[in-house]
Amino acid sequence: MNELYRYESRQRRTSMILLLNMVVLLAMYLAARSFLPASEESEQLIFWLNIVTPLVEVCLLLAAIYLWVKNETFRMVVTEDTFEVFDPLSRTFTFSIPVNQIVEITQTQQAKHSSIIMQTNSGESIQITQNYHYNRTKLYAALAKANPAIRLPKSAWRFRRS
Repeated sequence: MNELYRYESRQRRTSMILLLNMVVLLAMYLAARSFLPASEESEQLIFWLNIVTPLVEVCLLLAAIYLWVKNETFRMVVTEDTFEVFDPLSRTFTFSIPVNQIVEITQTQQAKHSSIIMQTNSGESIQITQNYHYNRTKLYAALAKANPAIRLPKSAWRFRRS
């Protein structure tokens, strides 16, 4: 099969991002301890930060270690016949569908949530994950090449309000 689009991301990249988040959290914690003026409110905040920060740091570290060891691959592939997504973190976003069954892809923005929904000719709605840095412009171009009848958003980066 001829691949029109392929994107892959290993979980070790996500693991490294979590480790970076640990450094940022530690810097914020140290800044709060150093720069907050002395008051009863700031003492209470520091008390809770002393409890919460280590817990969050440990959770981030455990998640980073888990992802580093597991190191599965997120994969998004468009061929002439199929559109396939494998997300090792969420089976909800994992699917494989013939391209000729895709009718439309819509991008909507609500108050605090945006979504990309794919409609099939059977009436099924499938959500496409936004958790990875794949290129939507190239993805939509590949889908249009595989099936010119698919209705796609005018811009891969604009979401309409709903």
